[in-house]
Amino acid sequence: MLNNVKIYLHKSETTNILDHYYSPKFLKFMKKLLQSLFVFMLFAASAIAQQRTITGTVTGKEDGLPLPGVSVRVKGAAGATQTGSDGKFTIKVAASARALEFTYIGYLSSSVEISGNVVNVSLTSDSKSLEELVITGYGSTTKVRATGSTVTVGAKDLEQTPFTSVDKALQGRVAGLQSVGASGQPGALQSIRIRGLGSISGSSDPLYVIDGIPVNSGDLSNNTTTSNALAGLNPNDVENMTVLKDAASTAIYGSRGANGVILITTKSGKAGKTKIRVDAEYGFVKPGTFNGNTRPLTTDENITLIGEGLLNRPDLVAAYGLTPANIRAFVVSPDGVGINEGTNTDWYKAVTRTGKQQSYNLAFDGGDAKTQFHVGGGYFSQDATVQRSKFDRVSGNVNLKHKFNEKLSFGTNIILSSSNTKSLLNGGAFGNPVLSALFIMPDLRATNDDGTPNISGALAPGAGLFNPLAILQNDNGNNNTQKAITSVYGEYKILPNLKISTKYGIDYNNIEEDSYNSPTYGDGRNVGGRTYRNYTRYFNWVWTNLVDYHIDIDANNNWVANIKAGYEAQKSNYYSIGLAAYNVPLNTNYQVPSVGATPISTTGTNQVYTFASLLALGDISYKNKYVLSASFRRDGSSRFGVNNQYGDFWSVGGTWNAEQEDFIKQYQWISQLKLRASYGLTGNAGTGYNSWRTLYGLTRTGYNFVYNGAIGSGPTQYGNPNLTWEKTKSFDVGFDLGLFNNRLTANFDFYNRQSTSLLLPVNVSYTTGFASYIDNFGGMRNRGVEVTLAGSPVKTRDFEWNLNFNIALNKNKLTNLVTDKQISSPFIRQVGQDYQSFYLPQYAGVNPDNGMPRWYTDATRTTTTEVYGQAQRVLLGKSAAPKAFGSFGTTLTYKGLSLDALFYYNFGNWIYNSYYQYQNSGGAYLGSYNQSATELARWQKPGDITDVPKMVYGNGTNSFAVSDRMLNRGDFVRLRDITLGYNLPKEWLTKAKLSSVRVYARGSNLFTWIKDKKLPYDPESTGTGGTNTFELFIPKTVTFGVNVGF
Repeated sequence: MLNNVKIYLHKSETTNILDHYYSPKFLKFMKKLLQSLFVFMLFAASAIAQQRTITGTVTGKEDGLPLPGVSVRVKGAAGATQTGSDGKFTIKVAASARALEFTYIGYLSSSVEISGNVVNVSLTSDSKSLEELVITGYGSTTKVRATGSTVTVGAKDLEQTPFTSVDKALQGRVAGLQSVGASGQPGALQSIRIRGLGSISGSSDPLYVIDGIPVNSGDLSNNTTTSNALAGLNPNDVENMTVLKDAASTAIYGSRGANGVILITTKSGKAGKTKIRVDAEYGFVKPGTFNGNTRPLTTDENITLIGEGLLNRPDLVAAYGLTPANIRAFVVSPDGVGINEGTNTDWYKAVTRTGKQQSYNLAFDGGDAKTQFHVGGGYFSQDATVQRSKFDRVSGNVNLKHKFNEKLSFGTNIILSSSNTKSLLNGGAFGNPVLSALFIMPDLRATNDDGTPNISGALAPGAGLFNPLAILQNDNGNNNTQKAITSVYGEYKILPNLKISTKYGIDYNNIEEDSYNSPTYGDGRNVGGRTYRNYTRYFNWVWTNLVDYHIDIDANNNWVANIKAGYEAQKSNYYSIGLAAYNVPLNTNYQVPSVGATPISTTGTNQVYTFASLLALGDISYKNKYVLSASFRRDGSSRFGVNNQYGDFWSVGGTWNAEQEDFIKQYQWISQLKLRASYGLTGNAGTGYNSWRTLYGLTRTGYNFVYNGAIGSGPTQYGNPNLTWEKTKSFDVGFDLGLFNNRLTANFDFYNRQSTSLLLPVNVSYTTGFASYIDNFGGMRNRGVEVTLAGSPVKTRDFEWNLNFNIALNKNKLTNLVTDKQISSPFIRQVGQDYQSFYLPQYAGVNPDNGMPRWYTDATRTTTTEVYGQAQRVLLGKSAAPKAFGSFGTTLTYKGLSLDALFYYNFGNWIYNSYYQYQNSGGAYLGSYNQSATELARWQKPGDITDVPKMVYGNGTNSFAVSDRMLNRGDFVRLRDITLGYNLPKEWLTKAKLSSVRVYARGSNLFTWIKDKKLPYDPESTGTGGTNTFELFIPKTVTFGVNVGF
């Protein structure tokens, strides 16, 4: 505080100052200044007088609730704002302003004339506008601004597929995505490849991200038949699935994006009246496709072939005095072959059954402008098509969002499930009921007179063959899985165009597996009974922190940019412990007895890996005509050696929305003409937790580290500290076309994926104690084209007809290997060839003169031989990978009645039937294993033209030897889904206070056309590996359901 202030001025100084300020020159200047200030104040007052403040409220037309975050702009001029959480806005406009424009995602845009100082608007919801929103990595964008190749499958499509897991619903719905279900076991794994095979020895599976959380996928089981981590997710809880295919969309996931990314978004609540939905479905599951042309033979047919085979053995004819007249008697006589002609068992029919499928779901969603919620729960059950095998799941989902104020919001998402799989114990031996059903002779009875399984004679314990009914009755596999995917997130708006967000998520899987083999029969008999118990826990947490900035570069919003950057950390823990024992008593209910049993192995694993990542992505656009995007991610992973723990991944992409050009706008029938291109580098971290390390253990296969009675340790894995990521450089160019208000649409993509540094075993000197170690030596290229077409040929007020079609063509080529070629029968890995190329001797058919099989001696196919040893293996030019696959479908709608059908097709691949030699043995296994009906076309007399050699009992002709005779075409067309539904009219529902009721009947896999009539099994039973397995065939299902909305 200043108490006394004194100012001292000299007289002369004071006089000079006054003279200066009262001089004529100064007074003239002040006059001009005051005049200028007066004019400025007049203009300012005029400008102020010409502006006014407009206020108002924006609500939804359907429910009247306020809409927060609606964009409010002055039409034709600068100036914009957004509505608050209460739907209200305030904006200053010039007096000359005539209208305001309101835009909001999910609603039709509206332009409203300014007639006063208060403007209230009700926006109409627009389901089509929701389709314009494209889900991308770490956010979303609009369809116009998207530069990547992505496809979204919505809830409506998912509801058309009554399968246990969401990954099965993608088959045929995304061009370039190959989805194959190798097993009909409920809850089994689905094999998915996006744009071809991505690795040689590493994983080719895409990355799955559920509500922003990367999750474990694939088969997580240790000793039961199969499992699928995604089977714990109820398809009814999913809002949509977005498949990211090119570098512009996948590079932001860095070292895990090379094989594509599948984003799964679960359902969330929307502001409005609380809605309740009840879904119920019940149906039947029938055994899947089985080719009648290759069915197992009847007893009488076996007798005929055995007789011929014996008569074609001169030594046996002489030894037993066989003639065409007495041959049948010899075959059925107990003193001869001993075929029981009075029994004709259809073993496949005896083992399979018609099961049940049922699904029930209940969901609530709603909320207000501040809080929205979705709560759902469901139960699903599906029987397998063999006895005592099924899948059950109980699931729940909670999604909550709350906006505290205009700046701060919070949310949480919780997905919980408990599933149980009871499965048969598959294998290559007769412990596998499916294999047994196809191989066992039909003259053996399946059951005794009292209905119990027949385990006598050739099916007696120790006889070598197992009655599959007895196996199903005594042996069991059981898998209990508890799954949780939870996340909490928060968002804070620092400025209207600047926000920060954080999300913490957990993916948790707890798996308990048990298998049991009875001591009385089957595989367990020789060891006095056998049981395995295994506990596995996967715990994965992810923490993501992002900054999001939106920039309107110029006042007219012609130039707009979005930038997002952040940090992500992830830690995964895998823990497993198991115990196996022999000499297990009968009916132990999977328990390992504390007394009497003989432990044979105990296992324990505790592995941890971590990820740490920096990421950035953004785009800039001009008038939404031209869009340029870029992304960058730096990943650090503990899965790789100290020399290569970090990797950089990136992408660039561009889009030209040509339909917005003036020279295109004149053609009003062009709704969309979008050209896009992208290029980038992604990685694949699909290797083991500790592949780079040198590991030591107490035991190793073939070795036991014991010296003088003391247990020691030794190396079990040869390490490589230079091990690094597999890398893929991807180029994509495409266009999206829409005509006649998008009544006709077309999408085209060409891509080239060059993968390098693929993991391969490299030979080392045996002095190291190892044969090989893992290093980055492999190279592979995938190049292909994808086309999607859709149209509405007819569209009236009451009737609509929609068509859709997609096709993908991919060509794979190996570009680098440790050696020029590697043979792994029946395949060859050779530089310049497809990774799944077959390498086999060539079958040349049957000599019509003597019925003997023939083979080509070399690749020229000019010289044949009847001596199998003289036939060379050659590169056949045939691959297990399809040349083309896709789908076509149609939807017919008349008022409330609708019919949907989807067909899936696959062409150009070959399947190796590894069991062909047993079922088409040319006589080698006559009387031991049942034969295929294709053997009925065998050569019988000179002059017969056929490709099936003569029957020779015990076969000394080698007709069953490995050759391309065991290859079948994999071409097929399948009616994958067909649904007939009816939406009850609204006027019927009003009195019952219902919002909607839909009833439907649905069928899946009801019909399959197979080109190769000699292909014995479901063409999908090979998965993507190219060789057949004796898994359960994919079942046919027929279900009936109702959806009720309140």
